[in-house]
Amino acid sequence: MDIIKKRILGMDIIRAFSIIAVISLHVSATVLYRCRPYSATYNVSFILNQLSRFCVPAFIVISGMGLTVNYKKGESYSEFIVKRFLRVVPQYIVWCVIYILLITRNFDIHEDINNIIYGNVFYHFYYVPLIIEFYILFPFIYRFMDKKWWIFFSFTITAFFLVYTYYFKIASPDEWFWNKKNLLYWIFYFSLGGYMGRNIDVISEKLNRHRFFISALFLISVFVVIYGFIEGKQFSGNVDYTTTFQRPAVLFYSTAFILFIFSFKFQKGLIMKIVRYISDMSYDIYLVQAGILYIYTQYYINKYVDAGNLDFEINAFLITLFGSIALSKLKKIL
Repeated sequence: MDIIKKRILGMDIIRAFSIIAVISLHVSATVLYRCRPYSATYNVSFILNQLSRFCVPAFIVISGMGLTVNYKKGESYSEFIVKRFLRVVPQYIVWCVIYILLITRNFDIHEDINNIIYGNVFYHFYYVPLIIEFYILFPFIYRFMDKKWWIFFSFTITAFFLVYTYYFKIASPDEWFWNKKNLLYWIFYFSLGGYMGRNIDVISEKLNRHRFFISALFLISVFVVIYGFIEGKQFSGNVDYTTTFQRPAVLFYSTAFILFIFSFKFQKGLIMKIVRYISDMSYDIYLVQAGILYIYTQYYINKYVDAGNLDFEINAFLITLFGSIALSKLKKIL
């Protein structure tokens, strides 16, 4: 019973931390492109941006874990797909339409439909089609997800793509195969979640028993992921290349973060109630937060001209976080 409680609370903590990190990531990126390099604002924003990079990998790990824990072996493929689609697709389509009407104002129907299908309506929507692809794939790989060889195999695939595109290949945004929308960049995270879900009792005990080692590993991964800042690569002129999810350092950091969280035994209480509250709304928050940030950024620029400062960064984070929670709560009430 303790293991199950720990597993659920750990998933909630990761989900809540991840959605907060998503907002931190987007806010810091907004500032990075607008402030002066070498300034204190730039340096702070760069470090925050990098420390938030665990967010999407962690979401995918939790998705794999949640599917594995709740999967019913007797359930038909069509039942599984329909159930999962109904949880994510209707909201996604509604918010895509809202973004089209209020933000992008692109009223080419054929292009809009294509953008909805491929997650191109707004920059953060790529995640939803990616997760849907994993839903489609999951019943076929479920039987392998408790195997160590599958973890090694999926790690090899993801590591190859990350190393090759970060160090050897300059891919254009039009090359889908080498784009972050390709699930092969993320399949290790999904498989890790599945493996942990199917072996949660053993893994939980081992991680808790070796918490000191896991904590040290996590601290090393933090150093690795911000090493580009220490080395001065943030001033190379290519911020996208230096900060991207698609690099080996993020793989190491994100994996260490997941293991670090699950090495603790969490207890129910007021803080956990807040965490679970945010966790329960994480998908709703994810869909709306980029729009709130965009609208606030436009307002701030029109009023103050310069959004490349810490005042904007702090206000944008708070407004985006609490605005997203408020809208998500309002949606549930309505």
